[in-house]
Amino acid sequence: MCARSFGASAASCLLFLARMRNLSLLVSLLALTACSVDDDEYQPSAPPEETDSWEGGKEDAPSPGPEVPAAEQSADIGQFFMVDHYGVTAEGYADIRNKIKTKNLGAIILWNPTNASGETLRTMLRGYSEVARLAGRDELFFASDQEEAKTQRFSGAHGFTSLFSGSVLGDAAQRERICDLHARITAKEMASTGMNMSLGTVSDVYTSDSGTRGMFRTRAIDSDPNIVGPCIVAMARAYAEEEHVVFITKHFPGLGNASGNTDVDASVHTRSNTKAAMERELAPYRAASAAVTEADAWSHFGAMISHASYPILDASNTPATLSSTILQTFMRGEASEQLALGHDKDGRSPTFAGMGFRGLAVSDAFWTWGATRGLTPIQRQRLMARAFLAGIDILMIAKSDFTGAWGYFQLVHANRMPEAEKQELVNATGLGSWDEVRARFEQRIQDSAARIHQVKSTIGRSTTFTGSGPARDASGALAGEYRSLGS
Repeated sequence: MCARSFGASAASCLLFLARMRNLSLLVSLLALTACSVDDDEYQPSAPPEETDSWEGGKEDAPSPGPEVPAAEQSADIGQFFMVDHYGVTAEGYADIRNKIKTKNLGAIILWNPTNASGETLRTMLRGYSEVARLAGRDELFFASDQEEAKTQRFSGAHGFTSLFSGSVLGDAAQRERICDLHARITAKEMASTGMNMSLGTVSDVYTSDSGTRGMFRTRAIDSDPNIVGPCIVAMARAYAEEEHVVFITKHFPGLGNASGNTDVDASVHTRSNTKAAMERELAPYRAASAAVTEADAWSHFGAMISHASYPILDASNTPATLSSTILQTFMRGEASEQLALGHDKDGRSPTFAGMGFRGLAVSDAFWTWGATRGLTPIQRQRLMARAFLAGIDILMIAKSDFTGAWGYFQLVHANRMPEAEKQELVNATGLGSWDEVRARFEQRIQDSAARIHQVKSTIGRSTTFTGSGPARDASGALAGEYRSLGS
């Protein structure tokens, strides 16, 4: 979920084990370590374990059948994936360039373990954008967690303005102004280097007795949705006014009152089991979605989807990532609709107005999701297909999973999937037949491709708005006002 909460000694041990690539010991340590949800410290989620060599890493996972002939491929399928990019160099990585040219890779999420400058990042992203242009491919989303003090991949050391924690924003006297500046500075500085998607500030409402309280104590804006909502609205408006960066808030429908961490526990669920409690979590999303829709600015706004389950919104207890009830019926449903979708703690079926959400739905990282642990490559690909069918527009996956997942999706599209895997996917989705799976898959290609192309057309190709010099130069005097409001 883009953050973990461990004590300092545990974090050190986990870092050591990750470097040693000893997954069996890592799993054992996770089981044995006392991971206190009361600990204020958390470690931002790492990229997938296979990318610690920065370029290359593990061999790409295969798909369950032969590659689909070019004439039968969908050019849009690569757009539905965001892969990890661990490291920043001026030259970039050959394997990423190849994925852009041959498979129309749609997005990358950036980590900066080398502490490269914004200038180096700008050179790399210009190179990737040019590769896409010359190959006749779509522009990429160049995404990064530019969220708050502890979840900021590019910060003061790299020539950017260092951001305040979410709780500082919530405590500020001029709250809406500092939230506006937080977003505006982030958008200007990201755009200056060529980044165009901010995996940004959480809309999660802090809950003091939840299983994620340590994770969100300083990361969340506040425990009051009436404080969180206006701040997120101010941010959404600022990103839209700055024009070139999409704001993806997290983690719909809300993780502030979750039972635990989806990174290590596949059974995480919301503890919001009454209509009032669930509406408390939904309030910031409702406010922001309504604001951007009213301003016709939805192309600059999206949500990262939680891996937790929400029985009050989907009685099947399916994780939101895989729930068409949550992602399509509820999230895309009109605000005028009253929907009874799940059950509360007393077994009743409360109604919820549709969210009226029009922006991008981006998955949380598949590589950290507890549900993917121990799966084979084809099982992971099947899970990704289920998420796409459910309503995810962009799947955040390990780079080594991209080629296989791309191939799997092409096999569904071209109706060339081996018979055994056809049945596996039909069974996994709960749909009635392979024909029904394919019909829904083709509709999902149309819907997600249209949203993605609209957003990319709206924000423009990154080479048209990049700047020069340190990223912080792009925000000028705004940083001084921002610092004064947060001090």
